[in-house]
Amino acid sequence: MRKRNMVGLLMLALILSVGIAGAATSSATVTIKIEGMHCGNCASSVEKKLKATTGVEEVRVSFPKKEAWIKYDDQKISVAQLHEVINSTGFKARGD
Repeated sequence: MRKRNMVGLLMLALILSVGIAGAATSSATVTIKIEGMHCGNCASSVEKKLKATTGVEEVRVSFPKKEAWIKYDDQKISVAQLHEVINSTGFKARGD
C-alpha cells in the first residue's frame, strides 16, 4: 500500500512539473513584409532559412502576399533577429 501511494505521488509530481515547464515557454506570432521576392522559389528559400533558425516554431512565407507569418519562442529569438535572418537571404524585411 505504501509503495502504491509513493508511485502515485511521484506520478503527480511528474505531471505537475511537465505542466509548469510547458507553461514557461512563450510563443508569439508576427507577420513580416518582405521586399525583393520574385517567385515561389524566393519564398521557399526564406522559409527554409527561417525554419532552420533556433526559436522559430512554425513558418509560412507567401510569395503572392510578399510576407512571412512566423510563430516563434520570444524567449529564444526577437522580431529584430527574425528580420536579420530574412535580410541574410538577400531579401528585405519591412516593418514589425
